[in-house]
Amino acid sequence: MKKNQVLLSVALAAVFGIAGIYFQISKSAGWNDTKTDHRLLQDLPINDIAKIQIRSSAATVTLEKKQNKWGVAERNDYPADFDKIRDLGRTLWQLKPVQNMEIGPSQFERLKIAAPGRGNDPGVEIDLKGENDSSIASVILGKMMEPGEDAMRGAAGRFVYNPATKDRVSLVGETFANVDPVTVGSWLDKTFIAPGELREIEQSAWSNNQGWKIVRDAPKAEWKLQGTQNGETLEKQFAQAVGNFAPSFTDVRPASVSTDETGLNEPFRVQLKTFDGFKYDFAIGKPGPEKARYVKFEVGAEIDPTRVPGPNESPEDKKKKDQEFDKKIAALRQRLEDEKKLEQWVYLVPDWSLDQVMKRREEILAKPSPTPAPSPASSPSGSAVPASTPAFSPAPTPGVNAEKPASAPSPVSSPSGSAVPASTPTFSPAPTPGVNAEKPASAPSPASSPSESAVPVSTPAFSPAPTPSVS
Repeated sequence: MKKNQVLLSVALAAVFGIAGIYFQISKSAGWNDTKTDHRLLQDLPINDIAKIQIRSSAATVTLEKKQNKWGVAERNDYPADFDKIRDLGRTLWQLKPVQNMEIGPSQFERLKIAAPGRGNDPGVEIDLKGENDSSIASVILGKMMEPGEDAMRGAAGRFVYNPATKDRVSLVGETFANVDPVTVGSWLDKTFIAPGELREIEQSAWSNNQGWKIVRDAPKAEWKLQGTQNGETLEKQFAQAVGNFAPSFTDVRPASVSTDETGLNEPFRVQLKTFDGFKYDFAIGKPGPEKARYVKFEVGAEIDPTRVPGPNESPEDKKKKDQEFDKKIAALRQRLEDEKKLEQWVYLVPDWSLDQVMKRREEILAKPSPTPAPSPASSPSGSAVPASTPAFSPAPTPGVNAEKPASAPSPVSSPSGSAVPASTPTFSPAPTPGVNAEKPASAPSPASSPSESAVPVSTPAFSPAPTPSVS
């Protein structure tokens, strides 16, 4: 009996051991499957990238890291947009196919994955390089895919080709909208000057424009035009908009660029002064590409490093306010240092960004309100005299009393009794009833009659009708 129990125990142990080994193998296999790297660019050493070149059939952008700073080679190493470079690197590092297709070179042009310079409709090539131009990876961005465009490919995205994996193209969910179309200006760091709260704006006289100067006493105060003439005032919308002047730019040129191209040998000049002591001198040149103008500037600042303590400040308040003031002064000095570095470039600034400071003097003035025309329905004042009395239509005319003529009816309110017509209306020939020498009868009126002393502004025409008898 004991022998049977021992054999049973050994058998059970063997079963459990085999089951455990199988479970462990299954678990390891499942773990390895979940950790399989399906990325398009496996093991991409993203931190080793020192150069990125983006090429299309229309343009090339070369981004290089020198002394730990990224610049745009096509713009004399002007600072590049690092956030955009970082986002591109991260996108390429984690790029995964939605679908893979086995294709041959004959299909490259149809899917637009031929390298630039090859074929009639090439793609956009991105080359990643390390130090000394050592190659790291390359991809070609091909045809865009919209949802439902192909029944076999339901996802939106783009075809991407990795030349390291021949005869295979991948459909990915990324469209690379920040890369294509390829333009140099889109990769520039667009950090620019920030004048802040303006205290004074002066436009120098230029050509046939006499220029102008506006000032204000406080950031929220109204702008005042200097050298006003004949009651000139600023146009309201201009006064509201000009205080928010903060230019931007789309592209740059080196300071050595020809003045024949920029027109900066005879510039249009504008000077700004701010409440924090900064002063900007702008030289604005000729129109350039894409509705922009060539602009160069110089910046300076008078930063007062002393703070005047307020009355009755406690030691704790003084310490706190001194620390806050010191931080403010440090920030202003850093701002001046950063903006001074931008002086060595010529910028292409959009027209809309310069619109307010380039207005001519007559364009910033409020237009005089037109004098309203007198209303024909309004009644003149008591002393008003009508310029003329309208002619009457032919109608029977009542008799006239030489001593006191009857008043004509009026459809509107009458002037005061002192009003006298400038001329007596001419009557058309019509039969005249007899005349009572003492008191003629008044003509009939379609409305209520005015007082005896009233004189009408205008007398309506009467249709022919029988005239009542006169007493």
